Amino acid sequence: MDAQLQQRLMLYAGLIPGAISFTLLLAAWYLHALRDSRTDLDDDDTPRTTSQGPRWLLPMLIAVGVAGAEYAQNDTFLLWPDDNTYRYTHAALLIALAATAEGLVRFPLFVAVALRLFAYAGAFLMLTEGYADTVMGGSANLIAYTLFAAIAATLVATAADQNAQLNQHQRPLGWLDAITWCLILAATMPVLLANHFALGAMYPAGAISVLVAATLVGLIFRHLSLARGSITMLVGFFMTMLIGSLVQTGADNLPSILLAATLLLVTLIPTRTESRTKRLLTRVVLIALIAGAAMTTIHAPNLSFWPGNDASDQQSADDDAIEDFYNNLEY
Repeated sequence: MDAQLQQRLMLYAGLIPGAISFTLLLAAWYLHALRDSRTDLDDDDTPRTTSQGPRWLLPMLIAVGVAGAEYAQNDTFLLWPDDNTYRYTHAALLIALAATAEGLVRFPLFVAVALRLFAYAGAFLMLTEGYADTVMGGSANLIAYTLFAAIAATLVATAADQNAQLNQHQRPLGWLDAITWCLILAATMPVLLANHFALGAMYPAGAISVLVAATLVGLIFRHLSLARGSITMLVGFFMTMLIGSLVQTGADNLPSILLAATLLLVTLIPTRTESRTKRLLTRVVLIALIAGAAMTTIHAPNLSFWPGNDASDQQSADDDAIEDFYNNLEY
């Protein structure tokens, strides 16, 4: 990586969004804790109902981190780029708006599902509509792929959100979810880079810096949660990275992308143990295994001993020729 680009990424996708996120999250959750610490009673002597905190803030901060990563690479922002390659921030902002609304208002389940579905479908179209007649093979295929991606992402986001809410009721561990998503995004970066999607491999850096800040704040204020908003944002952002890799580099990397997509399933696995260390280690091991399998599908075919490799076939042919030569000498 170019040294200047590396410095820009560290600044605009790391330090600045991380510092902004830590400051705003710390202030917002401190004010929330201060407000909830009051014991005012109403006229009926019933305790005042407390809110679940400023969950609407983190999705917008993740979008800011993605925007910082794009600015580090392109040194500019366009209101609406003609090239789909430069619309990742726009897609992230669309998903963030839906996630923010989800954090502000407790929607019924079917409304939240519909909101995610429309946001994911819109983000998919933002990144692919320019390839309708080429990569997608026509408008009908584009619509089919859009529905499939939006429905799949919606199902995963809904299940992961429900799982996070259940864990939050049992024992507040928002910081553990934040670490899990940091590891998922970090594990995706080398997969995208190995698939020659270097542009997309840099975007997760901005989201990771925000999640690191959320982890630190979550250790201070234990009621911080990624449910109702942040998981919707993260699943959608993850979807855009996988879509970008397939669209920009072709379907040859499909096996590794499908394996990388299964990283999201880590967030669905119920961890019944009360030990926070065991929960974290379980997720780390699963993420490492899945990421390792994805990288194997990319690099293994290049190994000389891998079946189907040209070098392997050539070596086998040479071995057969040598064996035939010695057999002829014996006769």
